[in-house]
Amino acid sequence: MTGHLIHIGYPKTGSNFLRRWFRAHPQLTYADGSIAGFLNVYEIVKTGAALPSNARYRVTSAEGLATPQQSFGDTVADFDTPAPVPMDKAQAAACRMLGDLFPNATVLIVTRGFRAAILSMYSQLARNGSNLEFGAFCASLERSIPMREDGWDYDHLIGLYVAAFGPANVIVLPYELLRDDANAFTNTLADRLGVEHFAGSHERVNPSLSPEELYWYPRITRVVKSAVPRRLFRRYARAALNNNLRVPIRVLQRLRPGTPVTDAAIPHSLIDAFRGRADSLRDNPLYAQYASDYLFSSR
Repeated sequence: MTGHLIHIGYPKTGSNFLRRWFRAHPQLTYADGSIAGFLNVYEIVKTGAALPSNARYRVTSAEGLATPQQSFGDTVADFDTPAPVPMDKAQAAACRMLGDLFPNATVLIVTRGFRAAILSMYSQLARNGSNLEFGAFCASLERSIPMREDGWDYDHLIGLYVAAFGPANVIVLPYELLRDDANAFTNTLADRLGVEHFAGSHERVNPSLSPEELYWYPRITRVVKSAVPRRLFRRYARAALNNNLRVPIRVLQRLRPGTPVTDAAIPHSLIDAFRGRADSLRDNPLYAQYASDYLFSSR
């Protein structure tokens, strides 16, 4: 019997690397934007008429399932009319839909240490055409936490999926293991799924912006947004999404050095706000060497 693997993210946790691995693995069936490897109902019909495959799992992958947003999948986000999302309710709704549709699926959740996650969130925001500077971003993120609008409460999300699918069917892995040893990460995942070890390509995909780029993109965006019509701004935003301005930014940084955005700029109050949101992972041996990244609360 072929299983169904649902990879739900989080964002900026090696999702593009994983999707490439899903596509290449000989015992998995996956296509970008698909549900269980099927792009539409016609493909189900055609697959039924073909010879059986040796797929052990059909794969669905969308990191937006971990932090659902109505703009997910849009080429360029619209930051002029943001719509606050009660993220805990959106997460619960997405989990409930997946559980109703695919009650016997296996769920993969990949997490990332909170300091790096904050920078990665900001990187993705900057690449999507936001002109929000890092200090304002941190202040906004900190305000969202008491209202559970940020979505980065690992204990809450993992608890939802464990309740819906059962603890044996929820796989939780740290992005840091993928960063440090991609083979160990994919081998661990393969063992949990009961499929062959398969290394695949280790080429990095969709890296975050550099500290200098994190400083410059919002400032360039602010100038461009005020100077060009909306149609041309969308062209600029697509260029930012692909980080096509890395060379001009290197020149700007030499001519007029800005302060690189690093985790040292994250306010202590924001770090404290994230503390205790991953305590369910404290006793997971895969997380032992990354304990400081996950801000476990004191016992």
